[in-house]
Amino acid sequence: MNITTRLKQCALSLVFFCGILASIQAQSGYQSFFTPSDTLNKRRVLLASGFTTATYSAFSIGLFKAWYSKSEQTSFHTFNDFGEWNQMDKVAHGFDSYFQTALCYQGARWTGLNKKKGLILGSSIAMLFQTTIEVLDGFSPEYGFSFPDVYFNLLGSGFFVGQQLLWDDQKFKLKLSANPKNYSDQAIIGKAGHTTSYQSRARDLYGSGYFNSVLKDYNAQTFWLSFNPGMFSQTIQSVWPAYLNVAIGYGSDNLYGGFKNEWVTPNDHYILESEKRFRQYYLSLDLDLSKLKVKNHFLKTGLSILNIIKIPAPSLEINSKGCVKGHWLFF
Repeated sequence: MNITTRLKQCALSLVFFCGILASIQAQSGYQSFFTPSDTLNKRRVLLASGFTTATYSAFSIGLFKAWYSKSEQTSFHTFNDFGEWNQMDKVAHGFDSYFQTALCYQGARWTGLNKKKGLILGSSIAMLFQTTIEVLDGFSPEYGFSFPDVYFNLLGSGFFVGQQLLWDDQKFKLKLSANPKNYSDQAIIGKAGHTTSYQSRARDLYGSGYFNSVLKDYNAQTFWLSFNPGMFSQTIQSVWPAYLNVAIGYGSDNLYGGFKNEWVTPNDHYILESEKRFRQYYLSLDLDLSKLKVKNHFLKTGLSILNIIKIPAPSLEINSKGCVKGHWLFF
């Protein structure tokens, strides 16, 4: 999936949540409105169905007109992009589908659907949104239908569903953090003698600002697997706080192109031979906001959304260059 398309996909989740909040603002007794229904609530089913249908329609039409309609469509074709971006985009696919499945499942449970039907509906809606993008990519001359993307979409959604079936809980949570990168204005000279800079290349790829760092910049993002050590031992559980997790992270740096640090513009051909792409692995602490004792359902819903974000904490980094670093506070 191209980076701009993924930006729209991630923004979809935020739009979905904001739409729910907007509908709640119009309701009286908002706290009870947030409480999941014990039985199937037809009014909530209609509200959720209408909003999901409208969101999907607007998303599909808007995405096609804003992005894919700008170039002539080709016959359906596939594209193997597994080697791009040090697999950061594949991990992002898993994270996005995990998050969307969680949102849709919570929405289904809110209407009063039972757990089994909620999981089926939640994962199906998440995969519908994800697959729509892949199908549109399949007719795009610049990209193609990516089976690796689909595999990681299924993995992310399945990771949520599997844990709910096993434990009725998310003992292992996927989280995201982003640390905006300051790119150098050092000149990069192309084969034809034209110049650009690291900063300019990064801006072309990822945009600028914190929002773009979170959604687009693979050099700035870190994806985390967060869990409580107490789940492995009753002895640890007796002394380890339920809300304090250990987190294992994955990131990359020096990514200035999909497969390699080389790109072509209408005027020149640039190759960054001195900048070696590398992977980063982290060990850190994290907070599980879902374990905080909160009775207010409005606040609990807000915390469940914020729980996809890894909190800043001391971290140990080991990267593929063989370097070991300590960070007093890493996000």
